[in-house]
Amino acid sequence: MDPIHLDFRVLFSYAFRPFFLLVGIYAVLAVLAWGFHLGGILMWPNIPPAAVRHGHEMVFGFAGAAIAGFLLTAVATWTGRSPVAGIPLMILCAAWIGARLGAFLPGLVGTALWAFAGVVFWGGLLSLVAREVVAVRNARNYKVLGLLLAFLATEVYFFFVASGDVAAQEAALRTGLCLVIGMILLIGGRIIPSFTQNWLRLNRPELRVSLPPFDRFDGTTVAISLLFALGFVFMPQSPGFGALGLIASVLHVIRLGRWRGWLAYAEPLLWILHVGYAWIPVGLALLGASMLLDHAGAWDSGLHALGYGAIGTMILGVAARVALGHTGRPLQAFPSMTVAFVMMILGTAFRLFAQPGGLAMAAAVGLWSAAYVVFVVRYLPILLAPRLK
Repeated sequence: MDPIHLDFRVLFSYAFRPFFLLVGIYAVLAVLAWGFHLGGILMWPNIPPAAVRHGHEMVFGFAGAAIAGFLLTAVATWTGRSPVAGIPLMILCAAWIGARLGAFLPGLVGTALWAFAGVVFWGGLLSLVAREVVAVRNARNYKVLGLLLAFLATEVYFFFVASGDVAAQEAALRTGLCLVIGMILLIGGRIIPSFTQNWLRLNRPELRVSLPPFDRFDGTTVAISLLFALGFVFMPQSPGFGALGLIASVLHVIRLGRWRGWLAYAEPLLWILHVGYAWIPVGLALLGASMLLDHAGAWDSGLHALGYGAIGTMILGVAARVALGHTGRPLQAFPSMTVAFVMMILGTAFRLFAQPGGLAMAAAVGLWSAAYVVFVVRYLPILLAPRLK
């Protein structure tokens, strides 16, 4: 294992370094805190309700840091410009940390810090990505700017428009969940087949596999998913939109099958991305069934198939891969990370059937936390060390 040596010039030389470290640490702290709250051990501020606070922190906090780390790293590749680094990156990290602290501080001071720092974080991230993309007129990635603008608008709505209205804040959280899934559909739809194709060409050239590019089928799948998302946010009890969720689920199964992930079974850094994406059709099917049948249990399971399964697994897999690739290390999973990936899969399965205070919930919390502890311990020296020559 690489030695640990803290050098702020290295840490803030690329966005994936500080943000993936924050992602790993916060994944453990936030989920353990939620588990302790459910067990009656730790009290959370109750305005807004603890469940709303938890949902916000997993979508806009945990996933938000991962999005920042990935996008600000990827944008340098997209544009050919120098990476966002130094003081701007430090300020963005400070805003994110301030928002997380505010989320757990009681009273008006905590809420004010939570809201102000959260909006500054999303506004700052949008500004930095827009500066890079617009500077070289990288039109292909203007869609990313649209998603980031939607994140910023939703954060503003959550704190300054829907404040005190729990139903409206829950709608904002559903919007945020859809935006994160939308980011996976957009970015994951690029990198999963691309990474798979590259690996197959190097490791199994005899197969002569050619994976399909983004085509009309993908566009139709994303469009139907978007229509379902509108119903999920604004009419969550609509049976018609529930049926649309089931259709979208089937289409995503087909889309994932076209990427032929089973051929990459030998490389955990690849198959975990396919597994992470596979939780999307599971979540859509459960949510669609809930909307059709008015089944609260299926609703909760669907939310966590998307949140714990798709988002949590994809973030762990992408962070593990990006940190290796951008530090000059071989793209091969460490044995400990393979164990972490398996823990995330098992943890998601437990969470789908968990009840507050039950053994399945404890298992889900423990497996998630253990998986991200493994990531932090194994990747801390990598994220703090200079790139290998």
